[in-house]
Amino acid sequence: MIPAAWLLWKLELAAAQKAGRVVDATYELKRVCILLYSSLLIDVDHLLSWPDIYVPDRCSINSHPLHSWYMAPIYFGGSLWAPAQPFFIGVFIHLLLDLLDCVI
Repeated sequence: MIPAAWLLWKLELAAAQKAGRVVDATYELKRVCILLYSSLLIDVDHLLSWPDIYVPDRCSINSHPLHSWYMAPIYFGGSLWAPAQPFFIGVFIHLLLDLLDCVI
């Protein structure tokens, strides 16, 4: 997640500079990191799974409410909202890694 945070931070700074806004780079880095790492809270839905919270061989895609395909349009729509964009990009990265875990 650190390379994603750095890339999103650079994109945020470039967009602000292009728009002519002066922003504090340290504040933006903290904001992007907090939003990106808070996307890991999507795993809270593992507590709702039944009968076991964690099963190593179970694919988490479509096994948990927040890891389902019908949530993808909501996550995509949220990624278009600029203030929360790092959060939703972090959710997409998380879901792609979970999908990779299902395939392998």
